[in-house]
Amino acid sequence: MMMGTAETVPSGHLVLYRIRDRDVVGLKAVRHGKDHVNHYFVPLELISPITVAYLDDTAPLHDCNDHFSLKLDQLVIEPPIAVGTILANATGTYIKACEATKGIISFVYVNLDSGELRRRQERQISAIYRWTLTCIGIDPRREPQMAGSLS
Repeated sequence: MMMGTAETVPSGHLVLYRIRDRDVVGLKAVRHGKDHVNHYFVPLELISPITVAYLDDTAPLHDCNDHFSLKLDQLVIEPPIAVGTILANATGTYIKACEATKGIISFVYVNLDSGELRRRQERQISAIYRWTLTCIGIDPRREPQMAGSLS
């Protein structure tokens, strides 16, 4: 497991980020601006509803893409899609999350492969999934070197 920063860890990777004294598994996400890139953390544990959090470029992240994966089971449901649900359409596979912008909560869709944040993806849905976060091998949060490594 590699230690990095929001700027250096690839978007779309599963990462560990410290929230309220606990290492939380989530997805590293990005939004490309005209002259900059904003980095985000999408928690996949603990926090409901799933809400993206802005990350400073230097925010410490542990890249744990080799330790965790998302297991997807296709569902037979119709829109509207609840926050936290994964959906697929012609442009990719996304998890629906909340985003607080200027005090207003709106929906954002995070591409699971690229980590890119996008709007309005609930058109021409080809599949809807229930997901489970699974650990591959040993949970890195149980390894001794993790203690106190994220602030």
